[in-house]
Amino acid sequence: MSWLFPFYLAGAAAVIAPILLHLRRKPPQDRVEFSTLMFLDASTPVPVSKRRLENWLLLLLRCLALILLALMFARPFIQSESAAPTSGNQATLILLDHSASMRREGLWKRGMDEAERLFKEAKITDRMALAVFDGELTPVWTFEEDRNTPASRSTALKSRLADLAPGWGATQLDRALIAAVPSFDSSTTTLRKRIHLITDLQEGTRLDALRTIAWPAELTLKVQRLDPATNDNFSIALAARDEEAKADTLVRLRLSNTRESALRDFTLAWQKAPQAEAISAQIPAGASRIFSAPPNSTNATLLALSGDKHDFDNRLYIAPPQPRAVRIHFLGDEATRDEAAAPLYYLARALQPTATLAPVLTAAKEMPAQAPDLLVISGGTPPAGRHAALRDFVTSGGFLIEVATSPADAPLLQTLTGIPGITVKDGAESDDYRMLADVKTEHPLLRPFGDPKLRDFTKLRFWKHRQIELKDAGDKLETLAKFDNGLPAILSARIGKGTLVVLASGWHPGDSQFALSTKFVPLLYGWLAAAGFSHDPAATLLVGDALPLDSAATHTVTEPGGKTHRLKAGESFTAKEVGLFKVENAAHTRTVAVNLPPDEGRVLPLAPQKLAEYGIKLAGSEDSSAGGEATDQRLTSTDTEQRQQTWWYVLLVLLAVLLLETWFAGRARQTVLQTA
Repeated sequence: MSWLFPFYLAGAAAVIAPILLHLRRKPPQDRVEFSTLMFLDASTPVPVSKRRLENWLLLLLRCLALILLALMFARPFIQSESAAPTSGNQATLILLDHSASMRREGLWKRGMDEAERLFKEAKITDRMALAVFDGELTPVWTFEEDRNTPASRSTALKSRLADLAPGWGATQLDRALIAAVPSFDSSTTTLRKRIHLITDLQEGTRLDALRTIAWPAELTLKVQRLDPATNDNFSIALAARDEEAKADTLVRLRLSNTRESALRDFTLAWQKAPQAEAISAQIPAGASRIFSAPPNSTNATLLALSGDKHDFDNRLYIAPPQPRAVRIHFLGDEATRDEAAAPLYYLARALQPTATLAPVLTAAKEMPAQAPDLLVISGGTPPAGRHAALRDFVTSGGFLIEVATSPADAPLLQTLTGIPGITVKDGAESDDYRMLADVKTEHPLLRPFGDPKLRDFTKLRFWKHRQIELKDAGDKLETLAKFDNGLPAILSARIGKGTLVVLASGWHPGDSQFALSTKFVPLLYGWLAAAGFSHDPAATLLVGDALPLDSAATHTVTEPGGKTHRLKAGESFTAKEVGLFKVENAAHTRTVAVNLPPDEGRVLPLAPQKLAEYGIKLAGSEDSSAGGEATDQRLTSTDTEQRQQTWWYVLLVLLAVLLLETWFAGRARQTVLQTA
């Protein structure tokens, strides 16, 4: 038990007062002559020296009340062993920043030299540890190793630091500090704990996660900021993609200049590009500008920015165009490809190559030797002998689009779905036209219709449609859209590993306006995406991001430096450097570009006091003095007492004692009156 204000304990000496009051029984001083007492004998007063204490329990309650009152004002608290240092020795964890911004102008070497100096100056009874951080914390020398071999700490640290170099990750100081707190093990319990941070502490440092923790009261943070000779710096990053732009538009870049920078002129060019293709311009200090990349006649994958001394953030990698081939087979007559009234005519013109997809459309009345990625049946029903093969195609993972054109399609649908109650009838001829209703735009197969620009179906008309009636279908077939007469327009089913989409009307002008509307092409590419062939541009990856991998396939990942990693199905891979990564699986090979996190280019320094805003206790220059230690201990005790609030419990006990004392005093008074 410890006390925040121990001098109040002297107030407990007041217990002598009730003891003296109980001993003092002063006889009455006023004498009143009363006739009826003339015949009574006067009693002899008891001498003071022979008086005895009466009402022991009442006396104890009154003494206890005074003692509790003194304890309450002394503010007691229970001090844990970890919060009560028993010696002047320290447990110091050095956090050395090795993020990308530490690649500037000798900062890394200065940081290593400072870490080695701290290890050499530490006493043999101190505990020392070191870890480096960027996006994550990596231990280099632990407290456990230091406890086992303290004499060799300096030699071992120098050897390990020689194998390290600054990385390419972001400066996530918040995650590093949160991970560093549990690093203090049982060997540091009785030591003064501190973290010595060696960093450039630039503006791009991430601190937000520090708001989610309560910083330990006994742990202090010493910040040693490393400043370069100049903070003038250009940086380059990919700008947000213009959604309205075409896929083949030039790359858009964001170029920035630091505040109060003396630099203005820069040059931007593709690697090994002719000088005539380079862009030379100016950016004012503190400004940020959007540029289009210069012409890329050499098909280079690296954009280089020049004009400043710090080149760690002057490179931008762009993956080369690598459209993925997707095989689409139309089960019908190839001769109809050029017939304006045929479904194949519109299908061939809708499936155009994009920056990420290269559709290959074939047409024949027979299935190709190699199973296609997507199969389309429209305008003719396959013979009954092929129905089982078509079901096998879907069951094994194929994607089949079936357009019902006549009642003869019912047996095929029955075979594909396993629902014997499916019937197909021609629509009523009295109908003028039909429109779509109850469209499930949230369904993955209709995801393109989730775009507000494509949700308006009032101008989409269907001249002919088939009535698909379902009996005993259960949940095997799902209706994705209906006509305004309530009949199914689009249905889907999961069959084995594959997907079946059934349309009750075709897209060619003989059946509807679908092929001529703005909804046809997005819907087709939405189906390709559902089949595993997304046409969306590849996401911009940064150091620290996981590469996009197919969880069901094995992969081989080759780093920019040539090192390969073979990954099992379901394994992930995090990029830890900038450059082009090669990702291979059984289906295809692609190149992925990984770039520097843009915040690393914000190199202006932060004030160390910024960390105090997140509740971190910063160490000052007085920490090495006795006064500083006393101040730290005092602050720790105050924090501990405020958390425990023990005086509240003492107050409750005091109130209970006073109530009990009042009750006993009343009982004693009644007893005296009854005796009299």
